[in-house]
Amino acid sequence: MTTYVVGVAGVLESGSGCPPPLAWAQAMAGDADQVIAVHAWEIPIVTGYEAVAAVDTTVLEGAGEEYLRTLLDEHGEDRTTGRVVCGHPGQMISELVAELEGDVTAVVGHGGSSKLGLLVGSTANYVIRHVRGPVVVVRGDVRLPVRRVVVGVDDPHEDVPDEPSVVALRWALTLPGVEKVDVEHAAFVPGVAAGPLSQPGVESAEEVDELDAQLRDAIHAAIGDDAVSATVVPVVTGGTGAFALIEASRHADLVVIGTRGHSRLVDLITGSTSLEVTAHAHCPVAVVR
Repeated sequence: MTTYVVGVAGVLESGSGCPPPLAWAQAMAGDADQVIAVHAWEIPIVTGYEAVAAVDTTVLEGAGEEYLRTLLDEHGEDRTTGRVVCGHPGQMISELVAELEGDVTAVVGHGGSSKLGLLVGSTANYVIRHVRGPVVVVRGDVRLPVRRVVVGVDDPHEDVPDEPSVVALRWALTLPGVEKVDVEHAAFVPGVAAGPLSQPGVESAEEVDELDAQLRDAIHAAIGDDAVSATVVPVVTGGTGAFALIEASRHADLVVIGTRGHSRLVDLITGSTSLEVTAHAHCPVAVVR
């Protein structure tokens, strides 16, 4: 049995449809799985004694409970239950995932600068860094059911394939109903160093052939000789890893990335593929750590 923990928030309006993270989890869940919708409400940040005294937390809590009750009345089913909690949404979702031993976490993603989100501490960025297991950031075009998946492989040059990428690929192949998995690596050569290459940003034909063989080794490391229902295809493309995955997301139902979970300071200074892709992808993104 798989447990999906889903963060839901916002104003529920008649005819607005099911919140994308909840719709995604319900579409992926099997008959024996469970979906837990979590709505977190926070006490507003105010200053001054009079302002603090004016905050009625019972009203805020009641509004949260009403929101979730209405949501489940309109979009619930037998597999879906709800929890209302008080606190920072990212922190509360992360704690509930640990408490409930959730297998997959789904949260909404918003567009904009990934590094801005890193600085202001968005819910999605918080959950990605504090939850062990797949976190699906539901953004862009939510195409259901999930049939085509793109998995990013960080560095197939190593003697041992990149472990986070292998874990991500293994997880992608367990998703129900997936028909095709593109295992993608971006072969990036900066234009200033490209020299005689016909297309700066793409390695030579020999290098591409070598990368293709290494990708096939990574695929074998992930699945061995086990039979899988999906077609698995190695893809070597040009550009940076983030750019390649964002472009691939235009035609995918889900992008999956493995991550080592760097600190927020390291991500801010050096950049992070997972941050860039979750901020700008055209479909939902699963970050696996």
